[in-house]
Amino acid sequence: FTEADQRHLLFRLSQAEAFETFLGRRYVGHKRFGIEGAESAIPIIDAIIESAADAGLAHVVMGMAHRGRLNVLANIMGKSYEEIFRQFEGYVSPDTIQGQGDVKYHLGAETMFTARSGTEIPVTLAANPSHLEAVDPVVVGMARAIQDGLEPHGSFGSLPLLIHGDAAFAGQGVVAETLNTSRIPGFRVGGTIHLVINNQVGYTTSPEQSRSGTYATEVAKMVQAPIFHVNGDDPEAVVRVARWAFEYRQAWNKDVVIDMVCYRRQGHNEGDEPSYTQPLMYKRIDQHPGVRQRYTETLMRRGDITAEQAESELEQFSDWLQVVLDTTRASAPAEPARSIRPTAYVADFEYLDTGVDRSTLDKIHDALDSYPEGFTPHPKLARQFATRRKMYESGEVDWGLAETLAYGSLLLERVPIRITGQDTRRGTFAHRHAVLVDNVNESEFTPLASLSDEQAPFWIYDSMLSEYAALGFEYGYSLINRAGLVAWEAQFGDFVNGAQIIIDQFLAAAEDKWNQKSGLVMLLPHGYEGQGPEHSSARIERFLILCAEGNMTIANATTSAQFFHLLRRQIKR
Repeated sequence: FTEADQRHLLFRLSQAEAFETFLGRRYVGHKRFGIEGAESAIPIIDAIIESAADAGLAHVVMGMAHRGRLNVLANIMGKSYEEIFRQFEGYVSPDTIQGQGDVKYHLGAETMFTARSGTEIPVTLAANPSHLEAVDPVVVGMARAIQDGLEPHGSFGSLPLLIHGDAAFAGQGVVAETLNTSRIPGFRVGGTIHLVINNQVGYTTSPEQSRSGTYATEVAKMVQAPIFHVNGDDPEAVVRVARWAFEYRQAWNKDVVIDMVCYRRQGHNEGDEPSYTQPLMYKRIDQHPGVRQRYTETLMRRGDITAEQAESELEQFSDWLQVVLDTTRASAPAEPARSIRPTAYVADFEYLDTGVDRSTLDKIHDALDSYPEGFTPHPKLARQFATRRKMYESGEVDWGLAETLAYGSLLLERVPIRITGQDTRRGTFAHRHAVLVDNVNESEFTPLASLSDEQAPFWIYDSMLSEYAALGFEYGYSLINRAGLVAWEAQFGDFVNGAQIIIDQFLAAAEDKWNQKSGLVMLLPHGYEGQGPEHSSARIERFLILCAEGNMTIANATTSAQFFHLLRRQIKR
């Protein structure tokens, strides 16, 4: 560590501690889910983003829950302290509300982070609900969408950074589902860095009651991710580990985990009493000096800094926070802001021209039967495609062909398409066959990716056997790729309830809470075919409850033509 590194590290710790101390004194009892005891998380995040900037990466996408989020918003994302104080004071500015609003420790942010070298990198902190770890696949999907827009393709130029709690990392199944995406072709992002803020308690639950493994990070072994266990009271060690983790990710394009063992100085929130359930732990914590104090003492013993220098910086920062608060209170609005009564929603069924010239459809259809030289389709498929041609030439189109023609027409209009789901390339009902497999050597051919040299990309992938993370990934992807058609297909519509948290907290509510729009399409095939109650309903009644404000379109197509126009309408609207 150079002297400049030490100074910067102490500055970051001073920022983190002073911010929490100031809020704790000025807003007693207010929930802020502070980072006290885990202040070293700020230097870790800072070091990772700085490394990404200096390495020339294009973007960092972060996801985290409530713990320490306000500190990250202020001291990493650059959200103004005045804006944060306004939220504590209850001064709501209509100009700063994201949608109808949410609690301050759920809100997302975007910034341009400047490294000490002067290099800049865009950083996005994804908005998230209270459901722990639900944002994980969303962040990874956002990172993948950014990468798909970079050249050269597959360069892994955006970095997903996920900050977890120890109890949630071990307990929430979506963590394992998201880890499972890390090496799958359609979902790879070249490695996610995971930071586990391990404060050795989950709300009131002790580790021995919340997991069966020795470490909270055992689940990461499923993908052979290296796991660094580091003492949060040793800030130089945590920064070294942060740099190693980034270097590993860059070298091997794989996930890596940092388990920062620390503690939680307050209760789960600042109004909670933690000694009810962990009295011995909190007696020790009450006697334990903070990480900034310990690091200052270390630097003083080395002769690298004087006590006056260290305390002067902390006092200056605290004094400045008070000035900002005074300014905030002096500019308080004369009257509280009031929400405007929403106007009654009227469904928007404006006419959109979604038709396509017959010549364009002919071109697409002809390309479906144009195989590369030496390609041998399955004999049953060859007969099926011959029947399809006769049907098309007679003026009829079945469901599978209608869907294919819709995709092809959009691709020729330079609209990129991404479709994923279980068995999606073939289709659960053997109706799609978007990717053909050579019957002799198992080479693959995707007709819709070979329509024209000028067409948009067509990506279709079989997903892992998951609904929760799989849908969350595509939702995140759709937030970035706003110009494309992004679709997720359930194997059967009934299984969509495996992703209910993503549907409830993101798809149905994100626009209202955070003004966050998504054009994601969910395909939920179902029907009465004698396959029992688990294969005959797409839970349509649940979606009808969720769409009262025109926040989504529910369409039950009954003809192949309707399906064709619905897919095209999603882009044209």
